[in-house]
Amino acid sequence: MNITIQWPRFLIAAFVVSILVFVLTLAWHGHIAVGMYADYPGRPADEVKALLPFLFATIFVELAVFAYLYLRVYPQRSLSTALWWGAWGGFFIVLPNGQFFVGTPNVGWDFLAMQMLEGIAMMMIAMAVFQLIYRPKDENWLPAKTDQTRFLIMGILSAILVFALDLPFHQLVAQKIFTEYPAHDFPHREHVGLVLFGWLFVTYLFQLSIFCYLFLRVYPQRGMANAIWFGVWLGVWVVIPNMQMFVAMDKYTWKMLFIQVPEGAMLTVIMMIFFEWAYRPKARIATLAAAE
Repeated sequence: MNITIQWPRFLIAAFVVSILVFVLTLAWHGHIAVGMYADYPGRPADEVKALLPFLFATIFVELAVFAYLYLRVYPQRSLSTALWWGAWGGFFIVLPNGQFFVGTPNVGWDFLAMQMLEGIAMMMIAMAVFQLIYRPKDENWLPAKTDQTRFLIMGILSAILVFALDLPFHQLVAQKIFTEYPAHDFPHREHVGLVLFGWLFVTYLFQLSIFCYLFLRVYPQRGMANAIWFGVWLGVWVVIPNMQMFVAMDKYTWKMLFIQVPEGAMLTVIMMIFFEWAYRPKARIATLAAAE
């Protein structure tokens, strides 16, 4: 699959879009919707201000990779395609908000809904502006076909695998391996009921199934090496929201972040190894089908 990217123009477009999103984000959270954060355990304003360069860097990397995925997923590009990618891809990006919501005290479902809608709208705006600035050319390749039934089964099993590994790590293993994980004064809900736990499970199913779907679109030839590489680089990318939460949430330490980022990437690598092994057609069946 040959994809033409004009890198100087691509990076300029991604940078301009990042500035736009950065400004809109500060305006939304700092002025327009500031009342929504009255009970949110946020960092003091002076600490947030010191972390703004880090926040901008995360937005730039996040949007540059998001735009790159857009070019890899869609061979024919238009404003409508860009908006559609901003909508469903943006939903994929804000799913970590739904995961943090489960453990964050003093926030309700209305808070989560507003965060997710704001994140999706922001990605739609970002992709519309990127499309207009970069003006990507259409490509002549076609997306690889997906065995929908097999994908759904293996994608869901892959997501369950990560869920089963991730929760024990944070609740049991990490606390024994690392001191101050989480920090002793890190804000958390006193009780996570069945509804919140069920919601957490659903976010994993959506996020990680979409992760597997993107692998099939980005690497149509698949292969174990591509699966591992995809798990590494996109695994780091999907924890960028953790970095943005780090800027906003009080008592979220650098140590906690430095543990979560590689752990998230390792889990996605494990997941992609399993998914590639489980999803791909058996060689013998493919050979018989060809012979017939």
